[in-house]
Amino acid sequence: MKSSAEILPLLLNPECPKSRRQLIEISYKIALSYITFNHRRVKKILISEEISPKEFALEAIAPLFESDDKNRFIIINKTFQQWNPPVTTESEAQFFLNKLVQMKTEQHISKLLRQADPFFSRLLDKLNYHIKKNGYKKLRYLGTVYIVPSESNEIKGRIIREDEFYQIPGLLFNFNNKILQKIFAYIEKETEFADAIPLNLLILRIKDAEVSSFETDNNTSDFIEESNVEKVLENALRITLSKLNESYFKKGKLSSEEIMLFEKTLNDIIIDMKDGGVNPGLYKYLMANDNRITIELYEQKYRNILEYIYKLLKKNIAALLRV
Repeated sequence: MKSSAEILPLLLNPECPKSRRQLIEISYKIALSYITFNHRRVKKILISEEISPKEFALEAIAPLFESDDKNRFIIINKTFQQWNPPVTTESEAQFFLNKLVQMKTEQHISKLLRQADPFFSRLLDKLNYHIKKNGYKKLRYLGTVYIVPSESNEIKGRIIREDEFYQIPGLLFNFNNKILQKIFAYIEKETEFADAIPLNLLILRIKDAEVSSFETDNNTSDFIEESNVEKVLENALRITLSKLNESYFKKGKLSSEEIMLFEKTLNDIIIDMKDGGVNPGLYKYLMANDNRITIELYEQKYRNILEYIYKLLKKNIAALLRV
């Protein structure tokens, strides 16, 4: 996005307090714009983390504004100095800052998607292997990672947007050894877009198509263990409930009634995971199973326990998926 302030002078004066403030303000607007554009991908993160797009934008760009002993932004200043070719014009400065902020925001989105959704993480690992094995590679462009043919060193042509990517027929997203080949063929024959598949959007489309069963076909069995999500979730839930009982019931921290409440809550969370992700805030799950629980009671007594148990559940799922 364009800014009313000139960016080049701000980058050339990294120690000036006014320049620093303006860089933060402009970077925040760039990040917020990027998050808004990618609303479909970040929606579940915003809901599950209970943060607004503005808070998310600030979290994403915060690492860019760590300062050195001379009060300069370490990452921005270092990247600016190493940029090749050097930034000499205002348009180049705008491109530089947009690309840097978008890249950092995309990294934050990917990180939270991996943490919040074990299935997303699993699909990413599968795709990374598939990309290497079948002669493709990844290129980063304007903060987004794209899958491209191995001979490509740059993306030429108009890049497919999120809404346009969701117009590609869903049948093409059933995971097998020819998935990338089929999607590239479709883009080439049926659209006017460049040969570039957005990696994270691809994962979300595959997830939409296959997460309910998470079954691989015979073509992928040489490198991916067949994993029945139903069984994985059952085992992860069993392990987590055992820990809940051991740590909180046997030690007198929760009553048998409260343990049953947490069991119902975790079962509801598991159901949402099967459908593609945990949507509402955790407290809503708990309160849905006992309308006597107020926000105040949740904060005082149950929040830390539920957040710990939920993290443990995700950890157990991830560990079982790696087996």
